[in-house]
Amino acid sequence: MEEKIQFIELQKIDLTDVELKGRILDIGGGGEAIIGLLKGELVVAIDRRKAELENAPSGDHLNIIMDAKDLQFLDETFDTVTAFFTLMYVPLENRLKIIQEIHRVLKKGGEFVIWDFPIPKRATQDKDFYGLYLEVKIRESEISTGFGTKWDKEQDLE
Repeated sequence: MEEKIQFIELQKIDLTDVELKGRILDIGGGGEAIIGLLKGELVVAIDRRKAELENAPSGDHLNIIMDAKDLQFLDETFDTVTAFFTLMYVPLENRLKIIQEIHRVLKKGGEFVIWDFPIPKRATQDKDFYGLYLEVKIRESEISTGFGTKWDKEQDLE
């Protein structure tokens, strides 16, 4: 059976020296729990899928089942909000609401940090999904993972 996913070349990211300040909200923080592993107890990781949080590596971070369209936090709670290869999974019609919620819970002067990859216009009908393999380095640890999404939208990072 032919592979139905179009992968781009392997990407490597070293997060060892990445600075994320203060209390951190990680949107879509299940799966590999990269931000939780990076910053530990400073992180509140949310994911709307319980299984993503249950299967994530344990650490000092807090995991909460929550939809980013309706963040159950007070205004200006977090210094930093992160989305580590999360936005590709968000339907276009939900992105504005999620950005508004992130803006609401970020402290004034806070940062929204996004890691993601561009998704080009679908060039072929024989591939239904678009994805990448990723190697993430955090200090002495290296995590190999992959991300893929249904190839039904374009995503430009500019």
